Amino acid sequence: MDAARRGEGLVAVRGCSRIAARRGAFVAVVALLPGLPGCYIDLDGLSGGAEDGSSTSTGSGTGTGSPAPGDPGGCAPGDCSVQCVVAGPEAAGAPAAIAAVGPHVVWTSRAGDRVSRLDPATGTVEDLVPFTPRPGLLAAAEGIAVWVADDGLWWCPADGCPAGATSLLAFGPADAAAVRGLATDGRHVYWTRDEESGTAGELLRCPVAGGCGAAPELLAPAQSHPRGVAVTPGGAGDVVWVQRGTGAAFGKLLRLDKGATSAVMPTQIAVLLDYPDRVALGAGEVLWTWTDPGGAAGGVSRCDLAASCAAEALAPQTEPARPLREPAALAIDGADAYWVNRGGGTVMRCPTAGCSGYPEVLAEGLTRPSAVAVQGACVYAVDEAGGGRVVRAPR
Repeated sequence: MDAARRGEGLVAVRGCSRIAARRGAFVAVVALLPGLPGCYIDLDGLSGGAEDGSSTSTGSGTGTGSPAPGDPGGCAPGDCSVQCVVAGPEAAGAPAAIAAVGPHVVWTSRAGDRVSRLDPATGTVEDLVPFTPRPGLLAAAEGIAVWVADDGLWWCPADGCPAGATSLLAFGPADAAAVRGLATDGRHVYWTRDEESGTAGELLRCPVAGGCGAAPELLAPAQSHPRGVAVTPGGAGDVVWVQRGTGAAFGKLLRLDKGATSAVMPTQIAVLLDYPDRVALGAGEVLWTWTDPGGAAGGVSRCDLAASCAAEALAPQTEPARPLREPAALAIDGADAYWVNRGGGTVMRCPTAGCSGYPEVLAEGLTRPSAVAVQGACVYAVDEAGGGRVVRAPR
């Protein structure tokens, strides 16, 4: 049984077409300081990484002038040709999770008690929601953003909610900390709730329209350390989640049809897994990250979305200098999967069918990256350097 309480990240699934422009351009990109962070939700305490150096990034996320040698500098609006900082520590406000929704990129700002929104075309960072207490987990789909805060579960249209965010479910800080995975298809919100005994975790659901009052729908009771959850966007489809641990009783990948009720038993897609954590759904496959809490072992696995599957490594080979180390947040965009390596300080990509060679390194030199999102020609990550910032790189 896994007693470790690990941080949670965002799973973002979007159906955008693959954009392969500038794939090779990043090889010549300037190296970053050792203290540039990445992105994965850490609900157990988003501490700052190494002190970040001076940056030409302004509070709005736009850059002025040219970066000095060794300085990541600011991002030119609309330019995804280089790795850069779109929001420094002050503007980012200790980001916890990040997602792409429509033309925007949004993230939760724990130090700022707000949800922030970036317009990539102009580089402007603004408040989507000016106050929400210590927001953490974030999910987005079908034009809406959903997040967990210390006072409950909330949502807001990504194009703005001038009247304020809408409450789905009210709870306190202890309940917020127990939420370990969050996903939305734009119609419902799904989340996993864990507890210390490891025998009474739950998968729950709430409709976006009208909320769920004090009674969310219980889809799967008696779950052992449930973690990441993902759901097919739109109407019909599946919801999948993992139970974190190892051995026959704990390391599992499970599935329910979205039309199911609590009376339906979930299907075990894969069992005997080692510490699965984050999960993402593709067109016909499911991917998940795993990390052994007792060592440096970790990876990204995949299998076809079937009743029973044979798990296989998504990236069986890696460069010795760029290992898969503590893979965390995971996103699927079209035919590609993206993830961050907290221990390696990198953002990587592979086809969802698996890498025939090394995974492609899109960003490196990050400090404990913890979350990832894909929007347009760019990939975005939360970087813990200097207390936390948001970085961008070409995809």
